[in-house]
Amino acid sequence: MPTTQPLSNPPSTRDEGACLCLQPGERVTARALGRIEFRAGDGPMIRLAPDSVLEIERAPMSMVVRWHEGGHPMNAAIPLVQFEQFVSAGLIAVAQ
Repeated sequence: MPTTQPLSNPPSTRDEGACLCLQPGERVTARALGRIEFRAGDGPMIRLAPDSVLEIERAPMSMVVRWHEGGHPMNAAIPLVQFEQFVSAGLIAVAQ
């Protein structure tokens, strides 16, 4: 199993405009380390189970998260600010 590392930069070197040092269109594989809940727009609450494998793609103003739930492919966009909160709280880690 690959090792994991938090996705965010240390506060002293963090550039607010460069979330995870990814450019729009770039992707990383990540893992949910805890229960993640968010609302996609005005839609229903979305819950990601701990240990879910995630594919993260940087979009201009959000992170597009893809995962499988019950054998079905799922995806949702999370605003960058909220995504960074999940990273800072240690709920998401990227595979090396």
